[in-house]
Amino acid sequence: MTTDPYPTDPTVPPDAVTLVPAPPDTVPLRNPTDAWALVITTVRLGRPWSTRPTDLMAGVWLPAQPSADVHQGDVAVRLHPPAHHDPGKAKVEILTATAYGWHSVLTLPPMDAHWPHHLAATLVAWMRALADEAERAIGRRLFTSSVGAPPYPDGLDQLIDAGLLAPGEELVWNGHTAIVGHGGALLHGTEPAPVFPTAVSALATRLATPTTVNGWYLWRRARDGRLLADLRAELASAPRSVQR
Repeated sequence: MTTDPYPTDPTVPPDAVTLVPAPPDTVPLRNPTDAWALVITTVRLGRPWSTRPTDLMAGVWLPAQPSADVHQGDVAVRLHPPAHHDPGKAKVEILTATAYGWHSVLTLPPMDAHWPHHLAATLVAWMRALADEAERAIGRRLFTSSVGAPPYPDGLDQLIDAGLLAPGEELVWNGHTAIVGHGGALLHGTEPAPVFPTAVSALATRLATPTTVNGWYLWRRARDGRLLADLRAELASAPRSVQR
């Protein structure tokens, strides 16, 4: 079941599908015929004492499988019909994007419409682990030349290489400003004080805590308001021969 119970929630992208609890007899969400997977953009684990005690999950449908190297750090969900075609169940597969491709990290037995609740903690763990690894990789590459850090730890450096972003450029989201640094790093704020460089989703999640988010679908290029996700899609669709 999909609705948008928190339409003004700044952690949910405007074009995202929001997943909410459904009655047990509800038909589980399936992949649309024109979609490959749902990139998870937002997960907030419910807390009984909170004014919003229910788990919140949102994502954006990808129409086709994109290049994993451009989407590094993304966590996606694919919803398959079970082998016995039970309309009340869906087989849920979790995938992650790394420099080496899309990886299926978990496929669960057929589940009912409550699968978002059962998987919320697992998705948070994967999203935070990949965001943290991107941040560590940026730090290693910037400060420790002897460490063979992987290129493009979260893809932001590719946008710089392609001329879609420039070092010193501002990104904005929900009243926050980040400065694009060399090597695909982000620096939070505009003050000249020393700050530790971070990564796209790591910084967004830190600012959105306790919600875990995919920063590519939240940060916008300040000069024209374009989402990083849109810039990434433009890069992915460009002929490889013109990409540097």
